[in-house]
Amino acid sequence: MTQKKSHIVPHALKQIGCIIGLAIAYYGMAEISRHLASTPQDVTPVWPPDGIASGAVLLFGNWIGYGVLLGSFFANFWAFREPTNFLSLAISTLPVFLIAIGTTLGTILGAFLLRKTTNLRYPLDHIPDVFKFLILTGMVGPSINATVGVTCLALSGKVPWAAYGTVWLTWWISNVSGILIVTPMLLSWGQFIQQHRGSMRQWLASISTSETGKPLAASHRFKFWLILVDPIILMVLVILISKVAFGEGYHLEYMLIPMLIWSAFRLGQPGATLLTFIVAAIAVIATVNGKGGFADRDLNQSLMQLQLFIGVITLTILVLTATIAERTQAETKLRLAFAELASTNETLEFRVQQRTEELNVKNTALNQTLETLKQTQLQMLQSEKMSALGQMVAGVAHEINNPVNFIHGNLIYLSDYIQNLLRALQVYQQYYPHPPQTLQAELDQLELEFLQEDMAKILQSMKSGTERISTIVLSLRNFSRLDEAELKAVDIHQGIDSTLVLLQHRLQATTHRPEIQLIKDYGDLPLIECNASSLNQVFMSLLSNAIDALEESHQERSFPDISANLNTIRIQTRQMDTNQVMIMISDNGIGIPQEISSKIFDPFFTTKPVGKGTGLGLFMSYQIVTQKHGGNLWCDSIPGQGTKFVIEIPVKGIRNS
Repeated sequence: MTQKKSHIVPHALKQIGCIIGLAIAYYGMAEISRHLASTPQDVTPVWPPDGIASGAVLLFGNWIGYGVLLGSFFANFWAFREPTNFLSLAISTLPVFLIAIGTTLGTILGAFLLRKTTNLRYPLDHIPDVFKFLILTGMVGPSINATVGVTCLALSGKVPWAAYGTVWLTWWISNVSGILIVTPMLLSWGQFIQQHRGSMRQWLASISTSETGKPLAASHRFKFWLILVDPIILMVLVILISKVAFGEGYHLEYMLIPMLIWSAFRLGQPGATLLTFIVAAIAVIATVNGKGGFADRDLNQSLMQLQLFIGVITLTILVLTATIAERTQAETKLRLAFAELASTNETLEFRVQQRTEELNVKNTALNQTLETLKQTQLQMLQSEKMSALGQMVAGVAHEINNPVNFIHGNLIYLSDYIQNLLRALQVYQQYYPHPPQTLQAELDQLELEFLQEDMAKILQSMKSGTERISTIVLSLRNFSRLDEAELKAVDIHQGIDSTLVLLQHRLQATTHRPEIQLIKDYGDLPLIECNASSLNQVFMSLLSNAIDALEESHQERSFPDISANLNTIRIQTRQMDTNQVMIMISDNGIGIPQEISSKIFDPFFTTKPVGKGTGLGLFMSYQIVTQKHGGNLWCDSIPGQGTKFVIEIPVKGIRNS
């Protein structure tokens, strides 16, 4: 128990000391800011104490927020107290205490949000984290501080409600500026000390004595002064340019940016943020004293220009140093990768010799697997496309079927009703053969005899049209067959006929050619156990290619020439044996040249123009027939005479295990 207390008490005392130290630093910086950076209107354009508070909470944790509370309380107590009597002093203490609470809550909230979004990473090493720091810690936290502070001052009567927005904005901007200037410097130096703590101890020890106890060698002293060259040069240049820009009144403020950029490359993030703090401090002190390029008769205009300058240099340096840090990390990883690669290369030759034979053996299997994968991907692509098309076709067929059946069914009743009306009209004419002259004129104008004849023709045409639509709808449903099992015994002829119905518009005569002659030579086939939907896709692909070939063949021929030798598609079916059937689709088109006949079943091979073919139709047809149904698909073509595709499939389908 005694040993445990000996560990707890020093740690607690250390925390109390840190809290008191932060409170003193907050209060001291607040007093310095009021004396050095306050305008005659009691406006402080930059409030560094908030930067100290945010940096301390981010470095040490939320427990040090008690120091922020104490420091903010004492800093504002001396500014807003009313020592008239004890009661007024006590009353004026309440808003000061609330302001301190608001400052503490805003600081802790900004730190919490930053830790949460950066996963406790150092927030200035990555560009996205820099912007998270600027927004969450630099803007969200001060919003709480400014809102609580201005509200308390307004409730206590120290600030009129009419000026609430202006005072809030000034308060918020000064806090934001303080955080952007001071907090990065504290974080970067804290990170630097943590990373180089061991080397700094060794370096400090080597300054006084060498390893043998003798005074430091001349070479060590030279290295020490060489390290200080860049900081000294940069400090001199910054002071010189600042004196010219803010002391002499020349508009050279942005000449400081190249110096800061130089410091980012030469001194790293700690040196760059320190010089940024120095430049901002010089700019603030000069501006509030009416010096420099930002000084203006209008106080708000001066403060706006000053804060824009501070924001520009801070954002530039933070983003640049984060970029440099990311590049350094990438280079470190690259060096490690190269080192690992070099180590691996030492044994690579031996390992290659061991595995060369193994790779040679596996190379063939890998190529086969790759080819299978490519074909599988193509099959999946085409299957998904055809599945979506089939679902759409089935949906359209279902939606059209109901209204077509309704129209077709009601045409019978409509025909009966019209016939009844016409008979009633005839009976009326029989019993009243001599209607009035006006009525007779109307009847003559209606042309009743023509109306009776044409009405029957119209009804017959409508009946034929609905029957045609019903046939197409049935063909669409038979073609898609989405509601059927993977393998089912079906009538192949029904699938061919359904496909022909869908292609009927392409077979009809046009202005350029007569109708394509279709010859169906169906044999007596049993029901075939197959996937009807995919087999219908094969019929659609082969018949479409036949029609394309015929249309291409008559491009150079006249209408009479084509009529003398009609374009013909022949479909033949035969049963080859007890478990094998054949479907042959042939045409008398232009045929397939010999040099490309061996490629027609390759994926993406097509002779059609761009936009008219993908080269997947015959490839997928071959896959469906050979792999899905265990059959065979082959082609026989004679250029100039025609092409014949033959499908051979078993009666009993292949079921995948």
